[in-house]
Amino acid sequence: MRPRRPILLAITAVAAVTLIVSSWQLAVRIKSWNETFGRTIYYFFPVETTLFTFAGKPIRVIDEVNDAGEGDVEVQYGDQTLRIPVTIPNDLPLPGLARHSDWLRFHVFAQAEKKQSFKEFQAALDTGEITGRLVAVVRTPFAEPPKDGNFNLETEEDWGWGEVRRDRWAFTFYEFLPEGGWKSQTLRFPETGKAFYRRQVKAERKGLPPPVRRDDELKEGSWQFDAAIPLMNRPPPITHEFQALRSAGWTLPVASASIIFIMFSLAFALAPSRETQASSAD
Repeated sequence: MRPRRPILLAITAVAAVTLIVSSWQLAVRIKSWNETFGRTIYYFFPVETTLFTFAGKPIRVIDEVNDAGEGDVEVQYGDQTLRIPVTIPNDLPLPGLARHSDWLRFHVFAQAEKKQSFKEFQAALDTGEITGRLVAVVRTPFAEPPKDGNFNLETEEDWGWGEVRRDRWAFTFYEFLPEGGWKSQTLRFPETGKAFYRRQVKAERKGLPPPVRRDDELKEGSWQFDAAIPLMNRPPPITHEFQALRSAGWTLPVASASIIFIMFSLAFALAPSRETQASSAD
């Protein structure tokens, strides 16, 4: 054994112990963060029929559209009627709600208790311990005005461009009330983490107060956020300012550095000596 090999093995052992301790502390911090700030779990069940019942009241969804798919969707809830303008016309007369799947979805959903499995949640929902909620989600592609670009260019508001310009999307939520009627709320597509970070950097350079996200945008972890995802061609990117790893502190860099020390010290310790290589060649 070469004289320096015990030193390298000792470094490997120290790095391994450091990795175990830092990884354990990292797991403790993440667990603590999730218990304090962890997101609420909602289970969603899509409604795909035009005739169903909620809170003991019949609901009927009726198309009032022309051959091009333009017009309104009428929702009859008991003795009340809600008219929803079609935001993305579809000229294909698909059955049920499939014709409007690009812009309209109905969901029955409920909040799960902490550490509750799906089977336990479903059993509680069946017995009435958990009360289900019903919501109709509408996506409007061009709800927001266009932003000022560098070249002052703006294309026509057609279907393809509407699927690309997600920053102009808005989502309206019509929640059905058990006593009858609805309550509505409109939220915009969330600002990306990169765009929000750029605003933070600009504000810091100018000595301005740090910016905050808009109150009228979808917030990650909310039921509105989860209900809107099925209407998106891809979900929004994960926001960076509200993640468990931000509470990692020293544990994450120390654990990462420990892995690097283990890899290199162990590789040099187990590498054959030059004398051994030379004798093997002879």
